[in-house]
Amino acid sequence: MATLTTSITTLPASAASDTADMEIHSERATRKRSYFIRPFTLAGVIGSILFVLVFTIQGLLRPGYSPINQVVSDLGIGQDAWILNTDLVVFGLLSMLFAIGFYQAMRKSIGGKRLRVSTSLLLLAGAGAVNDGFFTEFNPTDPIAVLHDALHNLGFLVAFGSLIVALFIIGLQLRKDRAWRGYAWYTMLTSLVTLLLIILPFAFPYYGAELGGLNERMLLVEALAWPVVTGCRLFAFERLWSDG
Repeated sequence: MATLTTSITTLPASAASDTADMEIHSERATRKRSYFIRPFTLAGVIGSILFVLVFTIQGLLRPGYSPINQVVSDLGIGQDAWILNTDLVVFGLLSMLFAIGFYQAMRKSIGGKRLRVSTSLLLLAGAGAVNDGFFTEFNPTDPIAVLHDALHNLGFLVAFGSLIVALFIIGLQLRKDRAWRGYAWYTMLTSLVTLLLIILPFAFPYYGAELGGLNERMLLVEALAWPVVTGCRLFAFERLWSDG
């Protein structure tokens, strides 16, 4: 009987110890998750701003280059072509890190399958940018210029096609959440404006020929504003969650 009484009285202490261990483990996991999310979400902010800043400065400094008429990819061939091509690779890799951080941060807000699909599409968008850093547009001095140009165009389509679909999926899912509703509409609007700016030069060839460079810059700025806004928002939220 004494043995039974001792065992019964020790159960609460054991349960309390297990609970404390679980709380410590949960706190450590939260901290680890926080350290993982913060730099990865900021990678999207840094990568997007750096990419736009570099190609803008390069375009202004290249003699005879017109940012209004000529597309950004024209900077990837000829004088100092390595600047844009390196910029594209770095931007693409940072965008892929951002996609991983986005997945970790949004697991509670977006459904499992939709989150996996949208994250995969964001990774593809980053991979498309990396591809365009390695394969330039048509360059007369390149013996296999036709192949490289085709791969470059494919990378562009993969990058922006994936981004458009990913943003629309993310926006549709988050508009159900009251805390994210305004951001959700912004995300879907970004998706639609991106699609519109891609179609415009093809729908109106004269516009594309005269203002193709300006149109592409508007496309890049409005599309890449999304990871900047998202990265800053997730970074701030993650800081509040970890502090709380």
